[in-house]
Amino acid sequence: MDSLVVSDLMDAKPLTIDSDIGVIVAMRQLLAKGVTAASVVDANGELLGILSEADCMGGTLMGGYFEQIGELVRDRMSTDVCTVTADTGLINAAELMLKNKRRVLPVLKGKKVVGALCRTRVIEEIIDKIDHPAHA
Repeated sequence: MDSLVVSDLMDAKPLTIDSDIGVIVAMRQLLAKGVTAASVVDANGELLGILSEADCMGGTLMGGYFEQIGELVRDRMSTDVCTVTADTGLINAAELMLKNKRRVLPVLKGKKVVGALCRTRVIEEIIDKIDHPAHA
């Protein structure tokens, strides 16, 4: 695993979300893609923030309770985002995920989102290395 880099495991066609869409629409996109979070980008594909299931839940639960569903992604997204580049070592990326309790890391080239690294994919790789030590 020492020789692996983020680009070996990242989703090179990640879901990205516009900051001006509704949270409910974004939640449907997260569910349809089967991911727990997605990068929020501007019209140029540059990172603005990240929207996670947790970000969506609070507003949606309260909005549903008060029958006021209508928040925009920009109102719920997190702007404190941990990121990596495609050539970041996989171990360094995994440590960043653990330290910051992140499930998804946007992968950037400059300011543009070029991928996403999911914690599930890292765990799958670890299991594969355990089950097939000759691949290590």
